[in-house]
Formats: sequence, C-alpha cells, structure tokens
Amino acid sequence: MISISLFAQIGMDQWKLHVSPNTTVDLVIADNIIYTILEKGLLEYDMHTSETTLWTITDYLSDVSPSAIGYNHATKSLLIGYHNGNMDLLVNETVYNLPFILQSNMSGVKKINRIVMHDKFAYIATGLGVVVLDIVKKEIKDTYHPTLDPIEFLDIAFIDGKIYVLTHKDIFEANINNQFLADPSQWTRLNDIPDYSTYGGYSDIETFNGKIFVGFDYEGWEMDTLYQLVNNQLIVFESGINLVNLNGTDNFLMLSYLNAAVRVNKDFQLYGALFEYPQGELVTPANAYFVNDNYYVADLHFGLVKSAGNNSKLEIGFSGPRYNSTFRLDWNADRLSVATGGHSGIGPTYSLDGGSFYENYEWSSITIKDNATFDDYDTWDFLSTAVNQNNSQEVAFGTISPSGIVVTNGNSLDKVYDLTNSGLEEYFNTGWIYVSDLVYDDIGNLWVANSNTNYPLKVLTPEGNWYKYSLGSAIQQQETKRIVIDHNNVKWLTTKNNGLYAFSDGNTISDAGDDQYKHFNTGAYSGALPSNTVEAIAVDIDNNIWIGTPEGMRVLYNTEGIFDAGSGEYNFQKLLIEYGENVEIVLGTTHITAIRVDGGNRKWVGTESSGIFLLSPDGLDIERHFTSENSPLISNTIYDIAIDHTTGEVFFATPEGLISYRSDASQGDIEYKNVQVFPNPVLPDYHGPITIQGIAYNSDVKITDVSGKLVYQTKSNGGTATWSGKTIDGERASTGVYLIWTSIDDPDFKGRKVGKVVFIN
Repeated sequence: MISISLFAQIGMDQWKLHVSPNTTVDLVIADNIIYTILEKGLLEYDMHTSETTLWTITDYLSDVSPSAIGYNHATKSLLIGYHNGNMDLLVNETVYNLPFILQSNMSGVKKINRIVMHDKFAYIATGLGVVVLDIVKKEIKDTYHPTLDPIEFLDIAFIDGKIYVLTHKDIFEANINNQFLADPSQWTRLNDIPDYSTYGGYSDIETFNGKIFVGFDYEGWEMDTLYQLVNNQLIVFESGINLVNLNGTDNFLMLSYLNAAVRVNKDFQLYGALFEYPQGELVTPANAYFVNDNYYVADLHFGLVKSAGNNSKLEIGFSGPRYNSTFRLDWNADRLSVATGGHSGIGPTYSLDGGSFYENYEWSSITIKDNATFDDYDTWDFLSTAVNQNNSQEVAFGTISPSGIVVTNGNSLDKVYDLTNSGLEEYFNTGWIYVSDLVYDDIGNLWVANSNTNYPLKVLTPEGNWYKYSLGSAIQQQETKRIVIDHNNVKWLTTKNNGLYAFSDGNTISDAGDDQYKHFNTGAYSGALPSNTVEAIAVDIDNNIWIGTPEGMRVLYNTEGIFDAGSGEYNFQKLLIEYGENVEIVLGTTHITAIRVDGGNRKWVGTESSGIFLLSPDGLDIERHFTSENSPLISNTIYDIAIDHTTGEVFFATPEGLISYRSDASQGDIEYKNVQVFPNPVLPDYHGPITIQGIAYNSDVKITDVSGKLVYQTKSNGGTATWSGKTIDGERASTGVYLIWTSIDDPDFKGRKVGKVVFIN
C-alpha cells in the first residue's frame, strides 16, 4: 500500500477527520493526477511521483460528504460537489468555496449528482435544474430547466452542438448555443425513449467516439442494460449486466460493473477487462479509468487501486478506519476502540461494519461482513465497546444480536458470548441479546448492561465466571443506557425511562449478601432528576457524578455514604449561574447525549443538536462551544465522546463519522515518565502554541533562559501546559535554549526541570 505521510500527532487546537480510505464514490483523471472522492474527503494521487494528499473538512475543504467531481482541462480546475449542494473549486492548490446552490432558496433536491465539463464551464446536474458555473469568474452563469416537473437531473452529455440531460425516466435535448435554456419550452423531450420507471431508472449518459450511451438500472440482479442512442431511439448494446458506472475517454469506453472494469475500444469491441486482484479478491469499482497501461479503480472495498491487469493490485491509501460509521467510543491504555453499529428505536440496524482501533496513530479494524471468523455466529450491530485497561489488546463489543458480546484480541476475534455459554439474558423473545454498554474495572472484571432483562447488571470475571445482580423489580425489562464505575468501585447504571441506579457489590462479586443499590429518579426526594431518561454519565476527578438527560444536566457532589443517605439527601443538583438579579441553569434544558472528563477535570458535553460544550471543572463556565457552523465539527449531533488522556486529543462520534480535536489538557503524571515538548525546535515561521505534555496534575510551570531568568509562567491543565512563545512582556522570545520547570502544591515535592526547547526567532 502507498500511504500518505501525515503528522502523527495533530497540533494544539487543531482538528482531524478520521476518514476511511476504502469508501470511494468516484474518481477523475486530471493531467497526471488522479482525484478520488471518498465518502468523507478527497484523495489526490500524482501518477508521476506517487505522492498522495488527503483533503478533508479539517484540511481546506468546506464540507464533509462529496457526491460528484469534475475536472476542467482548459482551466486546470477541479470542482467538487457535495450531498447538500455545496461546492469547492480547487485551483493551483487553493480551495474556493462556492455555496451558491447550498444557499439557494429554490425548492428541490440540492445534491450534486454529476459534474460535466464543457469548454470553460461546469454543467451541474441537481434536483434544482442544470446549473451552469463559469469556472474562471467563479459564478453561476445560468440555470436550465428542461422540465417544470419536480424531478432530479442525474447526468449530462454533449455531442454535435447539443446538450442532453438525463432523469430517471426521460432524456431532454437542446441546442447548446440557445441563450434561453432556462425556459423549459426550449427543450425537447425525446418521445421515443420508453418510460421504464416501474422497473428502475436511467442512471448514466455518456459520449464516446461520436456516439451516446445510456445506462439503465433495473431493480434486480444482472438485469441492467446499456443502450446506444441512435436517431433518438435506444438500441440495446449490452443487457443482463450489473452496471455501476461508465465513462468515455479518447481511446476507450470504460464500463464499471459490480465485479469488473471493462474496456471497449473505438470499434465497440471488448478490448480488456479487470476481474480480480491477487488471492482471488474481486474488483468492485465505483468507477475506473485506464491510463498509461494501468487501471485506476475507485474500488468500493479497497479504495483507490492501481492495477496492471488481473492478479495485480497496488492500494493507494492511508491509515484509516475500514468504515466511516461510528456510534460508541472507549479509550484506555493508549488505545481507542470504536463501535460502528447502532440501534433503530428498540431494534437493530443490522450493521455489519464491526469495530475499529486507533493506536500509535495507526488504524486497524475488525469487520463482520466478508470476515470468515464470524461465519459461525449471527452477529451485527457493535453498539458499545470497552478496552481492558490491564491489556489494551483485549476489547469487548456489546451488540444487539444473538452474539451478545464479542471479545477481540488485537484485531482478531477471540470469544463470542451468547445465550449458550454465558449469563446473558435474551432481549424479549427475539433470540437477541441487547448489551447497551460495558466497562472493565481495574482488575479486569467486565461489567455489562444487559438491557431489557430481569437482571440488567452482570459481570464476567477474568476467570470466565458470570454473576448477575438484582436491582429491584422497577428496573426489570427496562432499557438500559450507560454504565460507569466511580472511584469507590460503585457501579452507576442509567436507563431510558427509569432513572439511574448506584450499585455496590461490597467488593465481593460472588457474595450477594453485602450488595447494596440505590435508585434515583425525578422524585423531589429521590434524586430530583430532570428526566427519568439518563443518556450520559461521567465520574470526575473528585468523584462527583455528572449526568445528561433530554432535559439538561445535573451533578451529584457527595457520593460518600450514598447507600445510607436518607430521603432527599442524595438529590442531583442544578448548575446555577447568577446574572445580576437573574439565575440561570447551565445549558438549561439542552438534550445531553455524552459527557467525558478530561485531564484538567473539565467536562466535555455532547448534545443531540447543539454540538459540543466544554465546561470548566466546576461546570459553571462554558469555556468553548463547538458547532458545525463555527468549527470543523462535522455534525451538531454527538453520539459519544472519548479522550486520549496521554495527548489530550478528544474524539467525537457523530452521524457523519469520527472527528477529533486536540485540547490543551491531558492526564497528569507526577512520575514524569514521558514528558514531551513540541514543536521542538520552534522555527521562525511557527506562531502556534508550544506544548509541554506529561507533567504533574495542575503544575505551576516556569520557563527560563539558560541563565535562570524567568521568561514566562503558567499553570498546566491537568498534565499539559502551553507557551505562546512570548515573554512576560508580550514580546516574541529571542533565539536560544529555554528550560522548563514545574512544581505542585505539595510540601514533599520540591519542583524539577522537566525539559528544554530550542527557540529560533
């Protein structure tokens, strides 16, 4: 595989979109450059130098999900269209955002279906009409309306001074030099084109060697048809196929089938075909070209592939998760685990995407589909995950399927726990097991939220023993949500409609005699929750319990003696701020979906539709608020959050995929085992923050020159401190070597030098 050379660790305050290299959409040839659009980005490959570049919303692009691409050779410009109608024009490595269609008030589907270049214009097929873009002026020249019917325009072709526009059931024709094509009366519907919309729809129109070809997508296996348009009538060119795409070049008509890329020459004869890669792997093209004796395939399974022919394959990609889907996250022992499934209402989505792992800045995945190790199991929807802190290679995934828990070792399947070999209980009478969440404790016990059962809290010991616990009758057959363990080894289990529960096994998991539990709900003296649905829960450094609900968030400050507390003594508290004579609740009734605590004891709060909030350690101040409107955050809907406490990188699971942000807080380390200062050296053109990472929690940090003169001082956020490169007086520091010293508020700690940085002004 050819890989992209990327910075392993993103800089402070920077974002990174974690993109699958495998999920291709289309590709185009552009003067010795292959541009491949992925579900969440753009991959650029130089055929001469083999250099690759990944473009995403966190690296210059203006949006998330490309849907079409076109290259104009006359202007050497690349136009990228998105699902929401947005567009980016790439010229000389500069991106110009063209949001004209996105911001249009016209009714219709704004998705960019196809981009076709003609002269110095881009013709764009959308549900609003055919939009004509003047590439040089970067402005809309016109919008054509071949019909007033509310219908999507799918593709465009040019031949002999005419323009042809395709819908799923019609072909429209007009003179390209007609100045009034915004008027539907100036277009002619080809009346001899049969309406087969009952059986499927036309999908592609393409010119090659002076001829027009039209693809039809029939509903059914091997029922598609490729037609040639002759005298405004469709003549069958090939039938009984699974047609995916077609494109015409100077020498070949390239036909992309479900499992082949086929070349047709100018005599309209089969000239070559690519069917398989090494080891019998099938070709699955979204589109393909043949250039310089090589096939370039936007493969739906392998990403961008270069192949000299059958049994040849070079993957041109980068390290990324196998799929862009994501639902739940966990980070432990320097490993991030991603569960990519989900549930729909009270049922599964039947996702076979599996899970992914991120470690040492490299991605690996374990998939369910096309994975022979899962052939003996009915498995789908990885919807929860936990990394064993004592062995990060052991990761558990909870599902809503007959395979209740899947345990992996490294990137391989290790064990499946179902109704035949575990203490797990059935989800209603479906034969499925619903594991909404799971977590490892510090000695390796796996605690399980087994939803909609009589015993929703269970544990699997490292020895392989299962135990179940009674939490009373009220929680029986209720849907569970999240589970966490606090610093006193108390387990906290949340539910959809029944509040939350605290449980202690008395540190004797096999002896039920000393078990205790407490139920919290919306009652004025039994928790005072804002809602009985608790979707998020987190334990902070001070052992306070933070919860999120559809009606806002609350905190329980004192958890000591919780099982012996009297009525009303264990209520969750509102976070109140005074504004003059007014008092407001922090975040009000915002729908909270996820809460995580970073190394500085700050709270990262994910919401249903309002993006991300970063709250101060006491929760009373909103330090940051990220949305898709004011940041690269790809969605305002947050499924889950995980934090790499070593680096401070915060990961957000969203419906659009996984994105991360490098924060200025990490977990403190009083042993200073892995102190890092970066960038180091600091070069003259660098003006970002200089990061000191891996120091003690909430350290006082001083930076001096080699003579001991104080240059700058600050306090760390958890185990991370930053320096702007300026002195106390606000001037940029002079060239030299600077020493970094830390101390903490502890009489037994005398302070120490932890690093140095070379600064070049």
